[in-house]
Amino acid sequence: MGAHPQISPLTARSWYWFSAAIGHRSSMIRGFTLVELLVAITIVALMAAIGFPSLTRQMDRLAVNRAAVDLSATYQSARLWAVYHGSRVRIEFSETSLRGVAEGAADSLFLSVPGPARYGVRLTASRPTIRIGPTGIGLGGANTKLVLVRGAVAESLATSRLGRLRRYP
Repeated sequence: MGAHPQISPLTARSWYWFSAAIGHRSSMIRGFTLVELLVAITIVALMAAIGFPSLTRQMDRLAVNRAAVDLSATYQSARLWAVYHGSRVRIEFSETSLRGVAEGAADSLFLSVPGPARYGVRLTASRPTIRIGPTGIGLGGANTKLVLVRGAVAESLATSRLGRLRRYP
């Protein structure tokens, strides 16, 4: 009996491809190597790090916009109420609430909305209270500036002497 014949590299390579073609799987074909997993995780981490600041800024922009829409809607609702009922209205602005109060012999609250703090937005007002007359024209609240800020995003709203509210991004 002689020694076993040596298998040439060409024959070994042919056997590997043949076994893969007929359904035999080698242990080298299954799964990923540690290096491949680390490269994939690194790429995902870099993409997340690049996208995170823009996502944060977009979330701040949306929160400030929602707060500005709420503030504007509250102002317009109170102004409409004053015209419809023919009475003076006081609008009170704070970070925690936006309130509309009908002024008269006894003040009555007719409108109360959570303030911009519910969106994480800070509110700064040059006057915390604005009055609107029965005709819808502002009384002593001209050029009141309301500033909404969250992160690096800010938006301003200002009243005119006629009682209109304007948004300035």
